[in-house]
Amino acid sequence: MSIKRMVIKMIFVLILAGISSAAQDPNNNYVTRREYNNLSNELEAFKNQLADLESTANASKLGFTKLLIAGDAAVGYIDEHDSPSTFTSQFNPMFMWQLNDRLFFDGGVEISLEGPDEDGEDSQSDFEMDTAYLAYFVNNCVSIGAGKFSTPFTVYHRHFDPTWINRLPFDPLAYADGGIAPDSSVGIFAIGAAPVNHSMINYAAYLTNGPALITNDPESAGSLNFDNYSDQNHNKAFGFRLGYLPFRALEIGYSFEYSKPNPSNFETVHSYLHGLDLNYEKENDYLMGRIMGRFGWVWSQLDRATYPGVTPARFDNDRNGGYAEVSYRPTKAFEDWVNRLEFILRYDRLNIPSRAPGGGEESRWIPGVDYWLTPRTVLKAAYAFDKRENRKDNNIFAVQIATGF
Repeated sequence: MSIKRMVIKMIFVLILAGISSAAQDPNNNYVTRREYNNLSNELEAFKNQLADLESTANASKLGFTKLLIAGDAAVGYIDEHDSPSTFTSQFNPMFMWQLNDRLFFDGGVEISLEGPDEDGEDSQSDFEMDTAYLAYFVNNCVSIGAGKFSTPFTVYHRHFDPTWINRLPFDPLAYADGGIAPDSSVGIFAIGAAPVNHSMINYAAYLTNGPALITNDPESAGSLNFDNYSDQNHNKAFGFRLGYLPFRALEIGYSFEYSKPNPSNFETVHSYLHGLDLNYEKENDYLMGRIMGRFGWVWSQLDRATYPGVTPARFDNDRNGGYAEVSYRPTKAFEDWVNRLEFILRYDRLNIPSRAPGGGEESRWIPGVDYWLTPRTVLKAAYAFDKRENRKDNNIFAVQIATGF
């Protein structure tokens, strides 16, 4: 029996005892009929209050009102070399519903603007189901789940790409659209963490439909389409990530994913993805602020294959790329407006074999300045100095305001 029910029953017994004792005094003088009716009416009113309280308590149980709406939103301005400058807007709500102490559902939607075409037509809002999965807490060290989830391959897409967490207005080249790192997958997963002496390890493993090998597009043949959510054959992708925290401020992780992404009517192609990530964040009294460092690198290896309509027709597509980012925020400055500033510098790189479509190297140096309006709302400005091998450079200026809720 819960404590709440015990208290209610005790109150109920005490009231009955009060009515009984009130029915007669020590001199055996009985109360009047009016006094007795008043006490009876008070008891009936209290019983109704108890019923209302119990109804409210039942409605507050897990699975009825444990719904949390969170997410992020951003608006911005981007001016890309040799492209028209434009304003942008996006909204990414998340719905988290806790069904009981161990089971919960997480669903997210990404809403952004798309278009127009060269004639200024076909502008529209683009809706995409970002996540939709059920998860079950087995114990303090293991959780399992199934559905569409953020792929735990390195940590960028899982932790750092929400607009108010990403310190710059755009993603690193390797993690952007058309990059070489998976962002979301459909399948099953297990995640967890455990202490080891004075350190901590965490892990994630997953089995999914896997990416799709692009075979019929001359401009991107030999690349992986991570936005494919239906299996192309009877083979599934398997992956995992292991993270180690030697101390609280530093995490080092290794990721791996294996798949056979070829369509069923295409020659067999094996895909191997390896990833390293390093993340550091700590307040420094000597520098009077917070230092943050992030690093992520991905190696993508695909077997040699023959692609129709491409010259040369047969090639492998071993690619690699990643980013290194440092930032400093003077959180211990004497002036409030100063400790709201944050200074960022990021280096991006993506290497594609010259024989593959779109081959060559691309790199970016991106300095940026952020101003934190609130702990979850940030105004960002950045300029990307872009260098491309065998292609025209593509410098970008961007401003964005992002908030998390």
